[in-house]
Formats: sequence, C-alpha cells, structure tokens
Amino acid sequence: MAVLKNMEKEIKKILFNRNNHLDVEVIDFAQLSRRLNQSNIHNPFVSHRIDFYCILIVTSQSYSHFVDFKSYELSKGSAIFVAKNQVHNFTKSIDDSGGYCIVFSSLFMDKRYSLSVSVKFNRLFNYHIESPAIHQDEIGEDDFIEIANQIYEEYSFPNEVGKVEILQTLLHLLLLKAERAKEVSAISSVQIKWLETFSSFKDLLEKEYVNTRSSRAYANRLFVSYKLLNDVVKKMTGKTVKVFIDDFIIIEIKRYLVSTSLSVKEIGYKSGFKDPANMIKFFKKNTSVTPLKYRQSLQ
Repeated sequence: MAVLKNMEKEIKKILFNRNNHLDVEVIDFAQLSRRLNQSNIHNPFVSHRIDFYCILIVTSQSYSHFVDFKSYELSKGSAIFVAKNQVHNFTKSIDDSGGYCIVFSSLFMDKRYSLSVSVKFNRLFNYHIESPAIHQDEIGEDDFIEIANQIYEEYSFPNEVGKVEILQTLLHLLLLKAERAKEVSAISSVQIKWLETFSSFKDLLEKEYVNTRSSRAYANRLFVSYKLLNDVVKKMTGKTVKVFIDDFIIIEIKRYLVSTSLSVKEIGYKSGFKDPANMIKFFKKNTSVTPLKYRQSLQ
C-alpha cells in the first residue's frame, strides 16, 4: 500500500450528516458509488476517521475495504462493521459490486445499547479484540442480506408513519444477529462482566491515551484492581495491559504517519509524548523501524 498523495495536515474526520429526522441513513452500493466518486468534501478513497458507525453488506460480487490500513475481502453475504472513530477508506471495487451501506449516529447506538438488557454489544464494533468483518460461512444458516433488504426498503418507503421505530427495530435486529455471530465464534469461557470491563477500559483508553500510558492509572479510574484489569485484557487479547496500551498507541501513531502530513515531531506531541525523541524510541522499540522509515516504506 502506498502512502496516499495530497494528505491532509490532520486525519480528516467525517461527521454524521443528519439531513433528516432519522439517526440512520441507508443507500445501496450504486448510490454509494456515485456519491463517493462525486465527493468534493473529502476523498473517500483516502483514509479518514468517522464519528459515526458504518455497516457495509455485500449482496453480489465482491468488495474490498480498508479498516485501519488493513484490507478486508468481502464476498456475497459478508458484512463489515466500522466503529466510531476508526480510520477506514473505500476502494474502487465498490463500482462493480452490489450491497448496502448503513450509517447511524452514536446517539442511535447508545439507545440500542441501553435497550438491550440480555445482550450487550460487547464484541460488535470492538475492533481491539474482533475482526470488523463477518463472512457468510461464519453465520451458518443466518443471513444479513434479507434483513439488509428490509432495512433499505423501509428507509425508501414513502410513508413516514412509524418509519423511525421500524428502522430502529430492523437495525437492532441486524446488530443482534451480528453480535450473535461474534459470540458463537468467540471464546466461550469469557464472562460477560469481563467483556463489559474490557469495553470500559477500551473506551477510557481512547479518551485518555494522550494523557497517560499507566496501566495502574486506568485500573484506578475503572475502580478495579490492576490484577483484575490485567487478567481481563490478557483473556480478551492475549496481551498484558501494558502491551495492549502500547499497541494501541502504535496504531494511533501509524494512523498519523500514513494519513497526515504532520511531521514526526508534531505526531509525537499529538500522541502524548512531551519529548518527540521519546516517541521515536517508543515506536522503534515496538516496530523495529523509526516513524520516518515506516512512512517512507509506504511511499
């Protein structure tokens, strides 16, 4: 993968376009392709960060999508779930495939989470422990395409009576199906409470990594012991809390290196390093190359 030309000074962040009374938008791949190719706000084929949730479901042919600089190949029946604040980009293969794009705001996700008493979305959109893609062979006799068709038809239906509630119900059903698929293929011995602890840790880390890399500081903020937090993270990821935090920060630095024209010094400050030289040492220790060499290797 080459470093994309005409990089922004910062990673472009795309906000949810609430152009109607809904917190959801649904378009098919044909509409999506036209919109992507005609975009004059930003280049959607260049890595950018989103402040909403995005689901792509392939109904015909195949499509490849980049999430955090990794390519995922999707075939008929596959879906990819991009979380809020993740970096992703579309590819030109969208022109030759069929499917649906469903985007919704964090407000909608928060509502769905609170409504799910027996099922929490602990694995879905949790890109630290799960792949964002779900393929047809992973869901057996279940099917994303049928429910995606229903969501699209309801979104396009001219009668507005009950539309919000019906869309919310259908999308909630899709999310539950996806969470079930993740749960079936996951580690069966993991306790739900541990998943919730990990999710809380992950959310806190995303907000505070610039301010602290201390494992114990996160345990204190979560009101759990360091040992418990370390056990939870090791069970979820196979890594200690410290290694997980370091890997998380490495991903953030790579996002800046690949998707912006910021200098290494500027990236150091933005990543929470008071001395940029320490960031360079940290990056090289964890990747075996300097930030500059990493950026140059992708050119």
